[in-house]
Amino acid sequence: MNWIRLALSASGILESVLCACLVAELAGYWLHRLLHSERLPFLSRSHMMHHLFVYGPEQPMRTPDYKDATSGRFALGNVGLEWLLPSALVLGICWVAMILLGVPALYQAFAIATLVVWPFVTFSYLHDRMHLQDSWLSRSRLLRSWFVRARRLHDIHHRRVNDDGRMDTNFGIGFQLYDWVFRTLSTRHRPVNRKGFAVARRRYGLPPLASKNSVNGTGLTSHTRPLQELR
Repeated sequence: MNWIRLALSASGILESVLCACLVAELAGYWLHRLLHSERLPFLSRSHMMHHLFVYGPEQPMRTPDYKDATSGRFALGNVGLEWLLPSALVLGICWVAMILLGVPALYQAFAIATLVVWPFVTFSYLHDRMHLQDSWLSRSRLLRSWFVRARRLHDIHHRRVNDDGRMDTNFGIGFQLYDWVFRTLSTRHRPVNRKGFAVARRRYGLPPLASKNSVNGTGLTSHTRPLQELR
């Protein structure tokens, strides 16, 4: 009888963790879309500094050290308020929902732990590794294929700008389930939409773009940088 109870408990824990991962991915996906929509201007501006000023469409996507866009403002590690405040709200809603549904305390504990750890691993640690020139994940025999594909899709997210100055594809970080479900998945690089990029920079008060063939601090012109990043 004890082994049956143990099996049931293990099954419940596994289901709690898997459900929490799916919820965390869904919340992260929609939060990422919200940050690009500017429906919450303060939060969007903080996030868009990462996209337009630090790792913009015409800048290298990878650097020797990760360039933290949260410098000079409140953050936990390198996770800014634009992620922390909505995430805390989602966490509280999930906790209340589990209590109202009568989910056993043990399963609640595993679900809450997963809802905290999973977003940190995927939307913080994994994300930052995607912007490093020599991440251990790109050298891992087990994870390299998955990581390089996910990193390429994230590069597309940073570079594809529509005419309204919005980045509107690939909001997932390590996994693109919800990009596929909600039809925001893009698998092809395209030339930088300089018109849309200029619109976005004006929206956030950044200087105008330099000429198309100007050389930046990396020694690469704007039209050669994307070729380097496709490697």
